[in-house]
Parts: sequence; C-alpha cells; structure tokens
Amino acid sequence: MSDKVAFSLEDIAKEVGGSVRGDPKRLVSGVTSPWSADASRITAVWEKKALGGLPEGVPLLAPPGWIEAGRDGVEVQNPRSALVKLLSLFCKPRSFPPGIHPSAVVHPEASVDPHVYIGPLCVVESGAHLSSGAVLEAHVFVGENAEVGEDTRVEPMVVIYRDTVIGKRCLIHGGSVIGCDGFGFESLSEGGLAKIPQIGRVVVEDDVEIGAAVTIDRATMGETLIGAGTKIDDHVHVGHNARIGRNCVLVAMTGIGGSAHLEDGVVMAAQSGVRDHARVGRDAKVAARAGVTKDIPPGRVVSGFPARDHREELKVQAILHRLPDLVRLLDDLKKQVDKLSEQVKGNGS
Repeated sequence: MSDKVAFSLEDIAKEVGGSVRGDPKRLVSGVTSPWSADASRITAVWEKKALGGLPEGVPLLAPPGWIEAGRDGVEVQNPRSALVKLLSLFCKPRSFPPGIHPSAVVHPEASVDPHVYIGPLCVVESGAHLSSGAVLEAHVFVGENAEVGEDTRVEPMVVIYRDTVIGKRCLIHGGSVIGCDGFGFESLSEGGLAKIPQIGRVVVEDDVEIGAAVTIDRATMGETLIGAGTKIDDHVHVGHNARIGRNCVLVAMTGIGGSAHLEDGVVMAAQSGVRDHARVGRDAKVAARAGVTKDIPPGRVVSGFPARDHREELKVQAILHRLPDLVRLLDDLKKQVDKLSEQVKGNGS
C-alpha cells in the first residue's frame, strides 16, 4: 500500500503483472466500476457486456484484445484477480501508533506488549495478553485471560470474553461477540429449564476475518474452533463446540449448530445452516438458504431443505414449478373419468 494519490498505467501494469496499451505515463487517481466510469480512474472489466456504453477516454483493466485502438489501459489475463492488487494499491491504510488512550481501562495484571494500540474506552481485564502490533480501536472489551495475537486488529464495540484465544493477523469487525455462553439448557422433570454451565472457550486461529455482528459461542467443554484463513461475513452465528476448518467461507446470516463440523474449504452461502452434530466434508458447497440436516460428503454441492445434491434439487424445483399445470391436468382427467363413469352407468341401466 502507498500514500500516493495517483499511479501511472506503467506502475499499475507492474503491480498486477500486465502490459500497457496506449500511454504508459498516463496517471489515474482511483478505481471504479463500468457503471460509474470516468476518465480520471481505471475501470476493471471481465465481462464483455460491460464494455458497451463506456465513455471515450476511460482507461481499462481488461483481458488481452479487449482494449480497442485509441483507448489506454492495462491488459491482464485475469482482471478479476488483478483487481485485488489494484485496489490494494489505492487503499489508504489507517495507522495506529502504539499507546494506551487515557480513557481506556487496563488491569495492572494484564500483559500488554509495548507495540500495542488500545483506543478510547477499551477495557482489558486481568490476565489478558495483547501481542505486538495488536490494535483495539475503541470500546473493545477483552476479558480475563483472553489472548489477542500479533498484528490482529479489533474494530469498535467488539466483545472478546474470558479465555478466548485470537490468533495472528486476524481482523474482527465492529459489534462482534466472541466467547459468549453457548445456548445450552436441560429440561427439568418438575418443569422448566436448567442452564448448562459453559466452561470451554473459543479459539480463532491465524489470518481469520470475522465480519460485523458475528456471534461465536464458547464451548460447553473444550473448544469452539475457527480454523486458520477462514473468512466469516456479517451476521453469522457459530454455536458451542462447532469446529470450522481452515479456509472456509461463511456468508451472511449463516448459522452453524452446536458441535457441527465443517472440514477445510467448505463454503456456506447466504442464509444457509448446519444442524447440530452434522458434518460437512472438505470443499463442499452449501447453496443459499440450504439446510444441512445430515452429513455431507467431501466435494458435494448441495441446496434446498433438507439439503440434497444440487442437481437433484433443481429437478425437484422444476417439477414444483409445474404443479399448477399438473393440478389442472388432473382436474380435467377427473372430469373425463367422471363423465365416462356416468355413461357406463347409463348404458348398464
């Protein structure tokens, strides 16, 4: 990342591994989409339909052969992947100089590395450990004996309950709650519900990103685990004792039941869910709004409720869409059968 406000097409080509078409010295001050294109910013295109209607003079990041004569740009084999590097080039990082804000409350028995930033109104309790480069932006609570790893950034209003372990280079977005009690109750013979004590913890491994307003429950016993490299979108819930593997993707409003297990590389699309104790195999994909009620083998793509093979679910949905026509057909057939029955009765008499 850099503080430069403009880059030449030559600079951009070096950054993304592409080649320049047109003027290599032309400067651009940002990145934009085809729908808001202007000549001062470069537009990334990976679908040909997006080329239609682009104003003259707009520089492009596009596949080889897509930039017409007279237009400047950078050609690259995979513009979508190159866009990640391009956006990073223009991203202005926030800096957090080490130190503790006067309004923060840090227990004297907490372990805080000298290179940690603790922002306004944060609370760090006894036995907590903050490693070098950790950032608590503002209004962050870190409970007893919790750990925040090196270069991990915690945004405002995050709650990290006691004994929770957060690894290195994680990013936790605002309003998330990690390590709260799992939802555990036992029915009493005399009626009512007894709360089951939750004495476990949450472990978040390295390079995990957790979106805004995510809740991850502590284990009843043992650990609730979020594997290294996993990315969790906003408004996701992970139940107690769940185990999320490495490099998984959990999209918004996904719910993972207690003691469920997602193996490495699983993708859970928006509003999908996994029931308690179910297992989703390595690299499986669960479509939006699908509900996993039993184990899913590795590599499968499933959809629907209950979740089944996606191709089978598509066939079911196709039949469901034909139901009104099938009902009308059955009504017509019934009328014909009734008419024939009346005729048979008349001939018999």
